[in-house]
Amino acid sequence: MSSFAFDNSRWREQLTAYLPSQLRTLIQGASGRDLIKKVETSFLLFDNKIVHLESRNTVELKDTDVQSIAGACAELLAGFSAEQRKECVAMLLLPANFFVATTTTMPGVAKENLVSALKIQAESILPSLEEPLSLAINPSSVTQGDEHLALWMTEAILSELFEAFAGKDIFLAAVKPRFMNGEDENAKTRILDVDATSETYVVIEDGVLKSLLHVPKQDLQEEVFQQQWQEALAINSSENLIELNDLADYFARFDVQANPEYCFFPHGALNATRRTVQGKQYLAAAAAVVAVIFLAAVPFILQGIEFRSLATTLAMHREMASDARQDQAAVVSFENEWGLISDFPEQNLREAMFTLQNILRPDTLSSMEVSEGLIKIQGTSNEPQAILQRLEQDPMFTEVVFSRATNNQRYYIDLRLSTVNFEGYMVRYFPDE
Repeated sequence: MSSFAFDNSRWREQLTAYLPSQLRTLIQGASGRDLIKKVETSFLLFDNKIVHLESRNTVELKDTDVQSIAGACAELLAGFSAEQRKECVAMLLLPANFFVATTTTMPGVAKENLVSALKIQAESILPSLEEPLSLAINPSSVTQGDEHLALWMTEAILSELFEAFAGKDIFLAAVKPRFMNGEDENAKTRILDVDATSETYVVIEDGVLKSLLHVPKQDLQEEVFQQQWQEALAINSSENLIELNDLADYFARFDVQANPEYCFFPHGALNATRRTVQGKQYLAAAAAVVAVIFLAAVPFILQGIEFRSLATTLAMHREMASDARQDQAAVVSFENEWGLISDFPEQNLREAMFTLQNILRPDTLSSMEVSEGLIKIQGTSNEPQAILQRLEQDPMFTEVVFSRATNNQRYYIDLRLSTVNFEGYMVRYFPDE
């Protein structure tokens, strides 16, 4: 059952990713952005505590499972009525161990296609996770290079959180990494997020997550890991470093609207938002589909009109040219009948003789044979090779070769008239011979 759900979800993701961006927005809606704008309450998980950032009240947790987290958040909203709690849109800020970070090289991908391209390749990027994943990345990453760092979270955990919060009458709109809950004035910022169990080091440049390193504190007990971790922290040490060691540090960076690109939205929250505008979206999507079909059909309609116009013009021109076609047919018939004689190759022997005379002078030509454009000459000369070269350079002759070796200054040369093609004539008129 889970495998089917995974394949079905992946199929929908890939199909939607191939749609034009405008049509994809109409079908999917801008629910994520709308949800972020409606967030009024935010909770943050730190160690075994849940804090309500607006009131700064905290509740201790016995366990960090989804039911315990939802119960603690409900306890923090104890002063709210059931109706107020249902209307309250909440965001949950979680530590780095709830997310998976991957770095993918995708040269040349457009900003508007980055998210779709990553979703299509999710199965190859994280082959070991055979379950649907939710993606968070800032598309502006394409302006900073070909490497893109994406955050992933399993849709199962998102759904469990949403349902657990819904069971406490709390509408969970989004989940976000707690280290991304703040805007910084510096173009490049380093953040060190430290709690009782782990340390997380991130680099953010112009709102784009460029690097994320996460290590359990237990591993840092090993000297090798500790040294590697310190070396990683030392890179770009001149850049601004923000340390998040306790809850007070998060209060100073409290901005729910910050870095909305790195929010994860449960399907339940998205579906609830979409239902409010479902009718309008369906109408808009239908109108868009009709418009796309019409625009796609316009060239065919225009081609049909043009084809009919050209067909009418062609019929008129054919009628006007009927006499000319008859005359042309008579000429073609005459050429076919008398072509055997009229197309017989002319060897222009007079011109060839004058040309040979000029080339051979002052040497002596003793004999000459001509047959179907092939000329065989014999004679004497002190420089037979020079004669051969002069014949090769003259455009009237081709295939100039010594037919026999020279003997006592006597030469034997074969050559063809370049203007005579007896082979073509024979193939055309005597193909069987």
